[in-house]
Amino acid sequence: MKKERTKQLSYALRERLEHMAAYGESKRTYKLRTLDQRREARNSLIRQGVPADRIQQKLLHIDAAKDKIFSFSTMSSYIRFVKNFAKFVETQTGTSRIKVEDSVKYIQPYIDYLIDKGDSANTINLQLSAVCKATGQFVVDFQHPIRRYADVIRGVKPAIRDGFNSKRAAAALELNSAVGLRRAELYRLKVDDIKWDKGSAVIQSVGKGGKHNSTFITDPAKLAILEQYYMAAIEDNRDTLLTAEQMNHDADLHHARAQCAMDEYKRVMEDIKEHPERRTFYKDYVVRFFKENNKPLKENLDKPYNLRGAGKKMLEKQGRETSFDRVAVLYVSVTILHHYRSDTTVQHYLIK
Repeated sequence: MKKERTKQLSYALRERLEHMAAYGESKRTYKLRTLDQRREARNSLIRQGVPADRIQQKLLHIDAAKDKIFSFSTMSSYIRFVKNFAKFVETQTGTSRIKVEDSVKYIQPYIDYLIDKGDSANTINLQLSAVCKATGQFVVDFQHPIRRYADVIRGVKPAIRDGFNSKRAAAALELNSAVGLRRAELYRLKVDDIKWDKGSAVIQSVGKGGKHNSTFITDPAKLAILEQYYMAAIEDNRDTLLTAEQMNHDADLHHARAQCAMDEYKRVMEDIKEHPERRTFYKDYVVRFFKENNKPLKENLDKPYNLRGAGKKMLEKQGRETSFDRVAVLYVSVTILHHYRSDTTVQHYLIK
């Protein structure tokens, strides 16, 4: 019988990832399932008398979504990252055809190589996550640099090509500073997705994981920008607000998204300062949003969000405030960013 030839590692890893596609499935469902499984395991291990440190290590190896990828953008990134890993393995073995199981021993050397190359902790963690997902391993089993939000510089420092892109992508950058969408959402933004009201506009979009989001724009300056592109699309008889040419670039749209979030936080805080009673409006809105969307609101809205660690030191060095109003933060989260935790909004957007 003819022996089956070993597949190329890059192809085998990609094939594994593609079988994990779970677009449209609820990521939250798997998170809750993971918590239940870890709770049951913890109780069982405690009864067995297993030491606390070993219990924690075992719990980190329980993940109901281990073989699931919920976002097409995540899939695309992971496929690109495992291709890099496969190239590294080929340099170490002299062949592109190696079994996935045999490639596992090259994961730590690959991470060490990325560290020596000078890649950021954020980049290394993303690469490691992709490789572990494809090979069935766990990130916690490998030595890697700690990723700290304050160390992520993309979005606050111009990339090499941003000078060029700022001209080529002027329209996309301007529009996204007003609406704060992700790149794919901005690319798909259509005239019919926008509903106008007196002094406001609501943008309907499909975001990461197939979530249906509503972005609320109330700032007059941002409404003016949105209306400008809305009317231009109608005059040109286009469905989308931006043309394919206007989106054909790799400019840092995330920075524009972060700027939109910062502007909205500033607007809300100024509104609360001038009219203290308005804080009740924003607070009630957040509470109602979480209830209507069946999301547990575990944060105390009357307790400020205080930065700690590297993020706090960074803002102190810049002479900036390190405490944030949690109501304003979560209002920005649910109306602009479509995240549901203060730490994500503050550390990924507001402190940039």
